[in-house]
Amino acid sequence: MTGMERRATLKVERGLSALTYRSEPSGVAGEAPVAEVVATSPGISLLPAPGEPFGVLSAPGRVMVVVAEEPGTIEVVTRTRGEAPALAMRLELKRMGEEAEPVAAPELRLRPDLPEGGVEFLLRAHVSLRGDLAAPRGHWICGPDAPGRIEGIEMRGVAADLPLEYQVATAGRGAGWSPWTPAGAYAGSRGKALPLIGLRVRLLADAAPHLALRAEGLFLGAAVAASSGREVELAGPTPLDPLVGVRLDFAPLDARTLTPRLPAPVRQPSRLRIFRRPAGEEAA
Repeated sequence: MTGMERRATLKVERGLSALTYRSEPSGVAGEAPVAEVVATSPGISLLPAPGEPFGVLSAPGRVMVVVAEEPGTIEVVTRTRGEAPALAMRLELKRMGEEAEPVAAPELRLRPDLPEGGVEFLLRAHVSLRGDLAAPRGHWICGPDAPGRIEGIEMRGVAADLPLEYQVATAGRGAGWSPWTPAGAYAGSRGKALPLIGLRVRLLADAAPHLALRAEGLFLGAAVAASSGREVELAGPTPLDPLVGVRLDFAPLDARTLTPRLPAPVRQPSRLRIFRRPAGEEAA
């Protein structure tokens, strides 16, 4: 039986905050619910306790640190496990250290409509000097407002399997494309100063036939690149340009919006004319 699910958006002030899982007596036997941070505003990163999964509070008493370079929000999903009939838990987000200066609430960004056949998913990236960042589909990780060198990517479905796979290309020694990576697995590196210089994503064969991908990528010193279709590729103008922002979403398949592929070169007929000596004619 699938557990119940509830979503909440929490406001985060600039600085360090502790997100704590507090238990609430429910009088019902069963496993405690799980809380997971599935999206963060730009400039916010998460620091889990050693040995804990990234972005997850699995039991009462668990704590993670939220690092905010600027005010923003985090989106949290709480889920029951097994057949527990209620969500008996409370999350406490508390500012660490001195009181923060009052700031205006950030503008909430609405998620684009999900086309038929698509599923909700979370895009995670390891960013140089920032750590692991996350964003829901259709929203930027880093990007024009907060560029950062992306060193690795993970795409994971929320409450459903994600029908895609991806490749990354890295700079430095051994540069080239990685093997195709299934959804839920990490592709790239961490802390090795090897930024990504390319990203490919493609739908699996069993994905809905009318479904497509829409991708945008920002490479250092270049304009935003866009690609759409059943398979998309993002690459900078040169092999030295690191990926500093990425946004990915599903879209309805529309031949008018597909990224055109360069046509194969047409072989032109040769202009060389060959003259043959008539039979029996002697050489001059």
